[in-house]
Amino acid sequence: MLATTRRRLTAIAAAAATALGVAAILPASPGHATARPHTGPVLAAQVDAPIPALDWSRCESGARALCATAEVPLDYDDPTGPTILLDLLKVPALDSANKLGTLFVNPGGPGGSATEFAPYAADLLGDTVALDYDVIGIDPRGVGEHSQMVCTAAGDPPNFTVGFPITEQESKQVWRFQRWIRNACVSAPEEIVNHMSTADTARDMDLIRQAVGEDELDYYGISYGTFLGATYAAMFPDRVGRFVVDGVLDPVNWSTGDADNADLPFTTRIKSARGAYEALTTGLTECDRVGRRLCPFAGDAEAKWRWLVTKAKAGKLRAYGGRLAYSDLVGGTLGMLYDNVSYDWLGYSLADLYKQARKHTTKAGGVTAAQMRRIARQVTRAPYAMAGTGVPINDAFHGVSCADTANPTTREDWWNAGRQQDRDFPWFGSLWTWDSAACAKWPTAAQDDSFRGPYDVTPANPILVVGNSHDPATPVQGARRVTTLFEGSRFLLMDGWGHGAIGNTCVTAAFDDYYATGALPREGTVCEKDYPLFGAYFKARSLPSWRPQAG
Repeated sequence: MLATTRRRLTAIAAAAATALGVAAILPASPGHATARPHTGPVLAAQVDAPIPALDWSRCESGARALCATAEVPLDYDDPTGPTILLDLLKVPALDSANKLGTLFVNPGGPGGSATEFAPYAADLLGDTVALDYDVIGIDPRGVGEHSQMVCTAAGDPPNFTVGFPITEQESKQVWRFQRWIRNACVSAPEEIVNHMSTADTARDMDLIRQAVGEDELDYYGISYGTFLGATYAAMFPDRVGRFVVDGVLDPVNWSTGDADNADLPFTTRIKSARGAYEALTTGLTECDRVGRRLCPFAGDAEAKWRWLVTKAKAGKLRAYGGRLAYSDLVGGTLGMLYDNVSYDWLGYSLADLYKQARKHTTKAGGVTAAQMRRIARQVTRAPYAMAGTGVPINDAFHGVSCADTANPTTREDWWNAGRQQDRDFPWFGSLWTWDSAACAKWPTAAQDDSFRGPYDVTPANPILVVGNSHDPATPVQGARRVTTLFEGSRFLLMDGWGHGAIGNTCVTAAFDDYYATGALPREGTVCEKDYPLFGAYFKARSLPSWRPQAG
């Protein structure tokens, strides 16, 4: 979800890739899919605005990919008025003579770069996609080089020393910092800040679908990218082509909530804390089951974790010569739960921290306290360029999510919601809840063009919905709900850990069949994980290096 696909987790993904020694691979070449028939007459459910002309040229990276910009309306209420430029990257089909279509992809966030993700998607989503689809990533408005979200604060930020609060005094500190962000986007926003809703990005995607000459939109979205997919499908059901959502957010709870939780922050409603709690506790149980040879943290692992938590809350957790705050311990652990290949990094890191905190000697096998702190900061904070007065704030996560969502308005609302979540799902409740505090009293003008349902529609083609049984950011309940909302959808379960199921062999085979012919997996299909949760370091070395981001 959240997690975490935003730019804040890019460094975590890179670090995980380094630790696992993984590298991107090209797919093998199978037989080609048959030509794709038209499903019917061209229908009218589409954006009505000037269609941009796309001038594709070789990207500066020198890779096979092509780059372009698309000129689209700033405000779709004024489709011939002011415009913005969106950044696009296309990976052409390897067998362009037999091309089946164009696959649009989004990696999550909000704030993840789809142009950075597209080359990985062309490798990871199966042979049919690599051979027979052009893969296009559109950097959402507010994210790309040509349309970045920028608000300007009047002065330096207030003191901000914790990632999320565990005392009421800390909650006041965090609230002041989040209010500083919000006020900058009220008093001195660039124009795009009022036009960053997911609905506007869906409109952009539909306009570019028309620009590349496709009658339907084929799509793959992971994490927050599933909310973008659900929004597109609900707004343009007659344009839904071969559509996959993976690591799925509950779109109702993201946008408005249900009758029993509409007064809560959206980051509470989506139950990411539940996903993280279940991912960690089941992972620690598995660690004990396999033993210390494969998981060095084994031996009543959950009790040792609770000891680390108690020390950190008391301000007494020291390791590698430094103090590790509670928010850094929890945030850093969450970052490592995102890995959908192996938890080896988690097992070694927690073991090292535990031994150091107990003042025992140990061989370095995980991360240091300083590294854990950096990971936590990447999970819980956006990149702010702070340089005196007139501070620019570039934070597409809040720009998009606060425009999309209904939220309460007071510090007490977030404080009470976080405390309740910590009781229900220990350790991760306040982390996730407070990630949205800047959304309180977000400018109304920024929310005018958002889409908040209904989502229960019948799309032109069935949607393939993929959920992971132990996902730390988007618990599987979100996937099950989307399956019931969109008539004819098919749910595919990957029984494993990590954020999203991308890269799993069984899931990739289902993608291959679906993108080739539209064939869905059998009802009730369950894909098993490719590797054991612990001890897969060497087995996983040949896997691609991309990892899902937050959100």
